[in-house]
Amino acid sequence: MKVCIPGAGVWARGISGFADLRQLARGGELPDVEFSAPKPEAISARERRRAGLTINLAVAVAHEACEVAGVDKAQVPSVFASAMGDTEITDYMCRKLCQGEKLLSPTKFHNSVHNAPSGYWSISAENRAPSTFVAGYRESFGAGMLEAVSQMQATQQPVLLVAYDIQDQAPLEHVTPIAQSLACALVIAPEGWAQTHTGALTNCAEIALVAGEVVADSPQAPGLVELAGGNPMGIGLTLLERLVAVQDGGAVEAQIRVPAAGRLWLDVRLGPGPSV
Repeated sequence: MKVCIPGAGVWARGISGFADLRQLARGGELPDVEFSAPKPEAISARERRRAGLTINLAVAVAHEACEVAGVDKAQVPSVFASAMGDTEITDYMCRKLCQGEKLLSPTKFHNSVHNAPSGYWSISAENRAPSTFVAGYRESFGAGMLEAVSQMQATQQPVLLVAYDIQDQAPLEHVTPIAQSLACALVIAPEGWAQTHTGALTNCAEIALVAGEVVADSPQAPGLVELAGGNPMGIGLTLLERLVAVQDGGAVEAQIRVPAAGRLWLDVRLGPGPSV
């Protein structure tokens, strides 16, 4: 399948947008700072406080990717992916339910469902297009990307992919250790879309589904290695780094292997221009 990737968004420790990641991919240094949560203006300050980190992360990168790509936020279908969902709320609910008086916060219970971020995104963007949520443990990013590409292929319209996970704590960290909070988003569009629409990115890709064992690729920039290795969505950082290398002319073509499900993985070959 041939696609183009006209827009991307990202948020992580020391990275507050795609421009920051681009600087790192070009050889910049990751700032020695603590993680700070995004404050997406599309959500009111009151709702941001109620929403929690996972929702704010997902909504922030979703809006950025659409703005970079120049797609209509109100029309684009979306696919959301996460390995563990909101582990802060999961931990809270499990601890509360272990107590004698089992009283849960209505707000936290409301936000505990796995697809809560897609709901907040739809409201913030006034978007009534279909929204899908995918969870595939450590292969969640690849599973989400496969779903987004499949939908794009079927409709021949851009699809928004949003992937995120947040740092967890004991005992959940013993299930899926997540040391870094991270979110990234891509707009995946038909191959010829970039020829008739103006976006900040012009990368195109050829994507093949391959069967067999694979080890996910890692970023080359030192500042991104720790971030990518500490989150199941880290493969998204590697993909964005390769995308920047091709966009900036540092590489004619870049390849990345994205685990998608068990013994299935995506062979993604990035290239500049309308075709690879």
